[in-house]
Amino acid sequence: MVTAAQLRTWSDEAGIDWPVDVAIRRLRERGWLLDLATRGVWEFVPAARAGIYGSGDPLIELRATLARDADARFAVAAESAAYLLGLVSRRPGREVVAAPRGVRPAKAFKVFRVVSWTPRTPLLRRESLPTWCPTTLIAFMATRPSGYRDWPNVGDWLAQAVAGMEEVDLARELSGRPRSAWARAAYLLDCGGAHALARELLASAPGGGGPYYLGERRREGRYSRTFDVIDSTGLEARTP
Repeated sequence: MVTAAQLRTWSDEAGIDWPVDVAIRRLRERGWLLDLATRGVWEFVPAARAGIYGSGDPLIELRATLARDADARFAVAAESAAYLLGLVSRRPGREVVAAPRGVRPAKAFKVFRVVSWTPRTPLLRRESLPTWCPTTLIAFMATRPSGYRDWPNVGDWLAQAVAGMEEVDLARELSGRPRSAWARAAYLLDCGGAHALARELLASAPGGGGPYYLGERRREGRYSRTFDVIDSTGLEARTP
C-alpha cells in the first residue's frame, strides 16, 4: 500500500511536478491504486497480486492506518492475536483490534470488532503488525471473559500460551484490576499446566471475595475451590 505522503516524496525524487492529487487520480484511473476506507492510503494493485500480503487481507485497514500514522496505538487483539500468534489455525470471522481507552477508532475500523485495552507488556510483530503477546491475551481474557469469543478452542492452545510466562509480566498487566481478574488469570495458568506460577500470581492478588465467574452466570459451571472461580466456558485444557 502507499500513502499520499509517499507518493509526494517519490514524485519529487523523480522530478515529476504534478500535484500529488493528479498523480493519484491517474494511477487510480489506470487501475494501479485501489481505494481503501482509510483516507490518504491506497492499496497498490501489483503488490496485491504478488506481494507478501495478498489482495483481500482482512487487516488491511489496520495496515493502512499504521502506514499513515506509525505512532497510532492500535494492535491486533483477542481472537485475531491468537491466530497471528499461531495458537489457533483459523482466523476469526471478524478481526479484532485493540484501541487504548479514550481513543476513538477511525471510521475505517467498522469492519473490525474493537476492544478497549492498553497493553503493559511489549507488543510483538506478527505479519508486520503490532500484536498482543500471550501475557496480554491471558490478562484480557481473565479481566473481560466476554471479550474473548472463542472459548471452546482455548483448551487446545492454553498450555502453549502460558509456557514460559513470568509472574512479573502478568502482575503488571493486571495491576489495578480487581481480584476477580487475578483469580481468573491464575485459574487459566493452572489449567494450562503452569501450577506454580498460578499460585504465585494468586498470592500477589489484591483482596476480595468470590466466587468469580469465568463465562456466563446462567450456565452451569465447574467450581475451583483453589481459585474461587466458577468456569462455565466448558474449558478442557490439554496439557502436554
